[in-house]
Amino acid sequence: MKPIPYYVLAVAMAVPAALVGVQIPSWLSLRSETLALQSDLRVFYTPGYMLRTGQRRDIYNFAAIRRNQDEKIASDNAAVPFLHPAYEAAVFVPLSFLSYRTAYLVWAGVNLAILGLIYFLLSPCLSDLSLLGPQWIPPALLLGFMPVAFTILAGQDSLFLLLILVMAYRLIVTHELQAGILLGLGMFRFQVLLPIVVLFLLWRGLKFVAGWTIGSAVILGISATITGIAAQVQYANLLRQMSGISIWLLIRRMPNLRGLCSAFGLGIIPLGLVSLSIFVVAAVVGARQDARHKLLLAVSVSALATYYLFLHDVSVLAMPLLLAINEAIAGRDWVRAALVSASLSGFAIFWFARDSFYLGALFTLLFVGIETARLWKKGRDIQPRLS
Repeated sequence: MKPIPYYVLAVAMAVPAALVGVQIPSWLSLRSETLALQSDLRVFYTPGYMLRTGQRRDIYNFAAIRRNQDEKIASDNAAVPFLHPAYEAAVFVPLSFLSYRTAYLVWAGVNLAILGLIYFLLSPCLSDLSLLGPQWIPPALLLGFMPVAFTILAGQDSLFLLLILVMAYRLIVTHELQAGILLGLGMFRFQVLLPIVVLFLLWRGLKFVAGWTIGSAVILGISATITGIAAQVQYANLLRQMSGISIWLLIRRMPNLRGLCSAFGLGIIPLGLVSLSIFVVAAVVGARQDARHKLLLAVSVSALATYYLFLHDVSVLAMPLLLAINEAIAGRDWVRAALVSASLSGFAIFWFARDSFYLGALFTLLFVGIETARLWKKGRDIQPRLS
């Protein structure tokens, strides 16, 4: 095994240190009331409070949501509808016993604990990255990935989905059905899951898709039990209404192909053609890979091509990014390691460019391109040996 060049070690230590360093001002503001009020936690705190106080049938009623937010959080006209399955609201019932500001700090602590669990589950798969230098490098890269820290500060829930994906990754080789059932627990971000499921359907990963179907059905059944059927019909109508609303400023904040195309004035046809092309290439390339590499590719493609994606949702890319860096280090492929690290690091610009999130699609596109090319070459190298 070739020794690690000194300059690689220097960069490996400098990059995560810089990524965490630029976050320090944001972390110092964690206790501010303004940050809590501007966070997205109100989206979850309010339906959790409503479930606790016997208003379970009204969690998709925007008038009721706004009234409760005015009473429990702030009368600031910042209320937004709850657009998630009802089972997720139940998770936030314990937080509703606390004041909103205290709940925000507790939820930040819960997210940090989830992040620690994610690293614990991923660390056995990051052995080469861990051996590269000091032991703090891998966890610093994980926390330094801007969408991950942004999720915590914004009071969002995307680290739950990352945790589910990491557990599915650990299971999928030996327990494909169970991995799919686990994926079904992430239906609170169904727009991220659907491209993954479609790709596995194309790859004939029927056990995985069947597991996801079972898990999703159970989750939807629990949600219907919590709120009643009428509220679930109201939820479906609300989703349909929201999908028909096109708010340019909101779309521009999407770090995916849709946000990128919208920012450059491209219509639905170019977006559809590019997205379809990426799906076709991923379907062809992924067909020759093992289950784990299929999942990593599907997650990466979803982060690029799903129709609805916000910056905190990009947290799911942390898993394929870190595993790709680890694999590159194992093969002493420093060019690949540098390019993937650039994709991961590039998102840090959004600490300073809050109105340009759509550019995140370029970093994801770079990563997907690198990994797709590598998997294509790997598939072609395997085929002659098999024949």
